[in-house]
Amino acid sequence: MAKWVLMTLATVTLFSGHAMAQGKVELVQAAVKKACSKDMANDEALRQVKNLFLSCVPGDKVDVDGCKVPCLKENAGAVVGQ
Repeated sequence: MAKWVLMTLATVTLFSGHAMAQGKVELVQAAVKKACSKDMANDEALRQVKNLFLSCVPGDKVDVDGCKVPCLKENAGAVVGQ
């Protein structure tokens, strides 16, 4: 029984992480659409998640394919990945 519980928890964790990443992709696509009037493919938006959520400073703009998109990070904590 314990193995079943652990497998279930691992599966739920795995899928919830994917759902969170999927939500970020959609937020990136919406931000690019709003700032640049461009549509962005899912794979390119996924690559931009780090730039727009993790590596930027809130209030700054990030260059995305020649277009300036506002940083989507919610707080001014430590910059991750730099």
